[in-house]
Amino acid sequence: MSNLVTVVEERDYPGHVPTGPVGRCLAARLLAAGEPVRVLAPESETEGWPQGTEIVPGDIARPDETPAAFDGVERLFLAGAVPQTVRQAVTLARQAGVQHIVVLSSHGPDVEIEFEPDSWYWLGIEVVVERSGARWTHLQPAPVMAQTFRKGYPSDDADLAAAIRDREVIRAECPDTQYPFIDEDDLAAVAMAAFFDDQYANQTLTVHGEPISLREQLRLIGQALGRDIPFEEITPQQAADRMRRKGATEEEIEEKLASETEWATKPEDPEYRQWLHLGTDTLTRILGRPPRSYADWLIDHVDAVR
Repeated sequence: MSNLVTVVEERDYPGHVPTGPVGRCLAARLLAAGEPVRVLAPESETEGWPQGTEIVPGDIARPDETPAAFDGVERLFLAGAVPQTVRQAVTLARQAGVQHIVVLSSHGPDVEIEFEPDSWYWLGIEVVVERSGARWTHLQPAPVMAQTFRKGYPSDDADLAAAIRDREVIRAECPDTQYPFIDEDDLAAVAMAAFFDDQYANQTLTVHGEPISLREQLRLIGQALGRDIPFEEITPQQAADRMRRKGATEEEIEEKLASETEWATKPEDPEYRQWLHLGTDTLTRILGRPPRSYADWLIDHVDAVR
């Protein structure tokens, strides 16, 4: 029996974790453990997989186009599914013999539960999997560290890696606000544990590392490169003006600035501190060690910004 890992192109939907970095780490771990790996991936994501990975071109959002991808699969890492077709995907998986589904989810369900079911996205995916009859595990991670080099987190208007390589001045508002991240390989290790340890069956796992600010990220990147990263803090008004020039709507600007204000005050929120401890404690318990730090992660990835 095989293991199927699904990945998709990066999406802008809130809470979406890039599936490619996590999927590649998971494939490497499965192969190292002697487990066969099949990957369902769009053409843009078919390169860069560990040797021995079976690649099936396709998209989990259109599962009816590649039903054979599920043949002979016992365990499914479901990443990139969408509410509109997840039932079809899960039905095909169960008909093919899938026994355990690990969902790469988001913290979205905590918010979505307050609204009507027809508006659910992440929660809609989780509910379908829970009702499938398979064992399930939902992973609700923080953003992965790879996202700090990509467009989208925490800044949504800059490719940080390209800017550092080109020695541009990094400009951002609220650079001291801290966000929790998780090393994508730590997240893959959690998925492995969920696959092979029954104690995690039918559970939701909140996992992340310690929070870090953009200013600290840049300091660590500069330290790893052996040079200072030029940085200029801008005001929220300057950030809003820049977003307008890039075509953002007033609603998008207002939402982004409100989110940054909220995150800046989160350390004072007892519920947030409890959630923070839950994520780091859960990850430490599963891994048997503390989460990898951003400095640790840079050791393996700093060449991307040289």
